[in-house]
Amino acid sequence: MYQYNFHSMSTIVQISISHELYANDLMPIYKQFSMIEDTCSRFRADSELSRMNQQVGKEVPVSSEMFSILTKAYQFYLETDGVFNPSVLDALENNGYEKSIEFIRDREIELPTRSSVAFHTQPYTLNEELQTVSLHSKIDLGGIAKCWVIDQSAQLLNKIGYGFINVGGDIRIFGNLPRPLNIGIEDPFGKTNMISSIKVENGAVATSTSMKRKWRVNGEWKHHLIDTRTGNPSESTIVSSTITAPTALEADVWAKTILFLGEKDGPEWIKEKGTHAVLINKYGDVWRGGE
Repeated sequence: MYQYNFHSMSTIVQISISHELYANDLMPIYKQFSMIEDTCSRFRADSELSRMNQQVGKEVPVSSEMFSILTKAYQFYLETDGVFNPSVLDALENNGYEKSIEFIRDREIELPTRSSVAFHTQPYTLNEELQTVSLHSKIDLGGIAKCWVIDQSAQLLNKIGYGFINVGGDIRIFGNLPRPLNIGIEDPFGKTNMISSIKVENGAVATSTSMKRKWRVNGEWKHHLIDTRTGNPSESTIVSSTITAPTALEADVWAKTILFLGEKDGPEWIKEKGTHAVLINKYGDVWRGGE
């Protein structure tokens, strides 16, 4: 397998493919990732997302890529009965996540005391005919935008050969692998240890964890997974949720949803989807399902 790596979206993009890639093969992939950062990064003041977030309550025309991502996000909002909700930006900032994670990870942040953010029942309204959106509150598209571009890139690479693309642990397979991938799952309490594994031969796998993107606010640990029922970081006893799905988008959203649902309702979601999963709780117990 040929290996190609580059940096994007505050992580490493890794491509493993059966055929050698040349500049004209890689350039469309680079452009996809560059485009998605220009479109969906909330840390770029001139991104399309940042401009949208400055116009909450107004009907705003958007690019075809943004409209596609917003449509997918809204479908997941409905599918999860609002457990997945992109309208978390005010809550993220309220809890100190105002800069890219590399600037605040494991650091202490001093903030004035802030009240919890109230969530709208509907994140935004889309007008397909006009290709516009009306935000009801500010939104964040970090995870779903990343997985959208992973799926798009996999479609391009599938025309060349078989393999997989790995972006920060979210993996999408393309083509027909000669054998399944056995993917190690990190111990959320120890960065260098593998606590379990999961096999996947097609589709995608993603992990959602509350243990990696962490910082402290006035001495209290915070993380990036906001529970829309409270407006604060999730207090679920599940701290790591890994799941397989047909696409990276589904894997990302399902992994987050299961973590939010917790140890009682999360496994039911896995059974309903008929997929494979590995869950780790705050005590280090490992639960495997769908095998």
